[in-house]
Amino acid sequence: MSTWVSRVLDQNPTPSGERRFNAIRGLLLALAGLVFILVSTLVVAYDAIIPGRSNIASLQVGDIAPQDIRAPFDWRYESAVLTERQRQAAMDSTAPVYDPPDPNVARQQVQLARQILDYIDNIRRDPFGTLEQHIEDIEHISALTLDRRTIETLLSLSDESWRALDAEIISVLERVMRQEIREANLDVVRSQLPMQVSVRFNENEARTIVAIVEDLLRPNTFPNPAATEAARQAAAANTPPETRAFERGQIVVREGARIEPVDYEALAQLGLLQTADRRLLDIARAFFASLLVLVVVALYLTRFRPSLFDDLPMLFLLEALLLIILVGARIFSGNDQIYIYPTAALALMFVALEGPQIAIIGVIALAVLVGLMANKSLEIGVLVLLGGLFASLTLRREERLNNFFISGLVVACSNIIVVSVFNLEMLDVGEGDNLGLLLLYSAVNGGFAAAVALAGMYAVTLLFNLPTSIKLMELSQPNQPLLQRLLREAPGTYQHSLQVGNLSEQAANAIGANSELVRVAALYHDIGKMLNPAFFIENQADNVNPHDVLRDPYRSADIIISHVTDGERLGRQYKLPARVRDFILEHHGTTLVAYFYRAALEQAEDPESVDIDQFTYPGPKPRSRESAIMMLADSCESTVRARKPTNKQEIADIVQQIIDARMRDGQLDDSGMTTNDIRTVRSIFIEMLQAVFHPRIDYPTIPAPVDGQPEIAAEVAADELLDANMPVRGEAARYPEPPLNDEGGGVSVSQTSELPVVHVEDDEPLPEVPPLRRTGLSAETGGGEDGALSAGDSRREPAEDKAERD
Repeated sequence: MSTWVSRVLDQNPTPSGERRFNAIRGLLLALAGLVFILVSTLVVAYDAIIPGRSNIASLQVGDIAPQDIRAPFDWRYESAVLTERQRQAAMDSTAPVYDPPDPNVARQQVQLARQILDYIDNIRRDPFGTLEQHIEDIEHISALTLDRRTIETLLSLSDESWRALDAEIISVLERVMRQEIREANLDVVRSQLPMQVSVRFNENEARTIVAIVEDLLRPNTFPNPAATEAARQAAAANTPPETRAFERGQIVVREGARIEPVDYEALAQLGLLQTADRRLLDIARAFFASLLVLVVVALYLTRFRPSLFDDLPMLFLLEALLLIILVGARIFSGNDQIYIYPTAALALMFVALEGPQIAIIGVIALAVLVGLMANKSLEIGVLVLLGGLFASLTLRREERLNNFFISGLVVACSNIIVVSVFNLEMLDVGEGDNLGLLLLYSAVNGGFAAAVALAGMYAVTLLFNLPTSIKLMELSQPNQPLLQRLLREAPGTYQHSLQVGNLSEQAANAIGANSELVRVAALYHDIGKMLNPAFFIENQADNVNPHDVLRDPYRSADIIISHVTDGERLGRQYKLPARVRDFILEHHGTTLVAYFYRAALEQAEDPESVDIDQFTYPGPKPRSRESAIMMLADSCESTVRARKPTNKQEIADIVQQIIDARMRDGQLDDSGMTTNDIRTVRSIFIEMLQAVFHPRIDYPTIPAPVDGQPEIAAEVAADELLDANMPVRGEAARYPEPPLNDEGGGVSVSQTSELPVVHVEDDEPLPEVPPLRRTGLSAETGGGEDGALSAGDSRREPAEDKAERD
């Protein structure tokens, strides 16, 4: 069930299917709420719902009547059970509603008939084929099932008879297909075909026409589920209510008969099931408490964590864990066992799965229900509430297993204080031993909570493959087979992924996102490059670029884009959690592989013939703050690495340009990131990239020692140069910028200067290429405002396109 739910909800709904998608999600949410209310009511009011069954008052549906049960008075009532049965029968007897005949079906079949007849005509006109060859050719027509006699008739017709038969086939088919043909009456329509054939044809010709037409007939009207359901509902609404009447002394249920729903309803109407105890009151109390808890939790999530409603598998898992802990509390509710039951394990698991905010509301819900279940005990409610709150607020860095036991120790201390406050009077009545036992239970409770939480997290990770802290810690280990394979087969991509992970982690920490998840996802986001590592620039050695040999922008773009789908497939193969695989699909969103798109435009005689979809990543766009952070980190890291900026301002400009481009393209629209989040992420990226891609010092070459003169160690000379001559960053502007060399390749070092200079070890940064708009492209403009590469620049790859290829 959970797998099906995940598959349905992981789909990216199209606008036309959005209504259905939302309806399914709403239905699942309603079902989850209903399950919660029913299960929690059953658990809390278990003693009232399932009491002893020694008398009539406690009879339930399915029980055997211990005696004849008679009506105590005259009574007439509308039976909801019988009315519902009649309405259901009316709905079941309602015939399906069909749509009007679809003319497109008729057109398709007529077109098919025209193609088949033309093919047969060509066979008839073939002067070189033998009769057997002609028969065999017609037998191979998959849409027809003609016998040999019919085929021979077709081949033996004169040209004039063939033309008449050809026209009649089309005429009959068109005439019949205008009628309403359902799947159920298709055979009936076929049986009536001989009556549709003109009498001017002889028996063999008429049989041939019928044989061809009946093979081409198809249903052209189909059931309309919505209209059918409306008709069913209308039939149910028009069904009058059923009434039952009993006279005083009339037998309602005979001895030995099984109590059916209609009998149970009659007993309730006659007041025979009402008891003097408080069963119904207890059930109503449990029901309304469950309903209120559900409403409060829903309002809380709507206010503080609305994104959880989009992750229904996780929501269902949290609900299941809450109900499991509640059922356990019912089992341990006898005597003093509830004091040792580790309810705080729920808080620890919730923190590990969704954070302390969700854990707090889960603890409050559990405390209300457990307190009501334990005979409305304020002590037990407070014990569960405070223990859970302390667990929620003290568990940090859940990837460290010992932190669970530290939180468990805090829970134990909280439990001891609560039990002492509520039970100090036991010392006055000589029950100190019992108080000591309760305090021992409360202390052991904390350790049990940590152990149960760890066991539960392990089971959840194993069964549902969720990105829990334990799973993420496992995936982040360098000895993971997939990471080892990435390191061996695409070492440049591996290093790039490490840098993206570092960038993403710091940015996620700064805006309060899941930094552990985004860091691990970054390690795996480019695993698809392993299948074609040499086609990505970070893995190319000796300036050998396979794209230059390939010279096919379509094929190159396909290879670049396929690393996303290949990565998702590898992720499934290696059983990466679905949440981690989402990052692989979303880290390029629906962006354009602009370099190869421009190359295709230059190669094409007609630029309008270039399909932009072939150069666009399939998406979807980032659907969370974490995946949006990784998209930006991926682009910024690769672009900065490609351009090798020489100062912080250049890095800032690159980062800002990339963020602006992604925002203009709408890539961040579904991520939930705010303007403040983007501003914070930008600042973090600039500082981190500045630390990684800072300029290097080009130390002068140490001259060879003169005969008889001691050799100077390189490191000593470098230290002396740094101490004596190297300006600090604030002083760098005082020195004139040295001239560029003849190739424009970087800053040259004067042969006569004794001062070390900052050396940029790459070509001067290429101008930034803004993203292409996806409409209005032309050969002259190459895309309107964005422009295109000139013929002289076609071999030179802009830095941002390098980033895309990364």
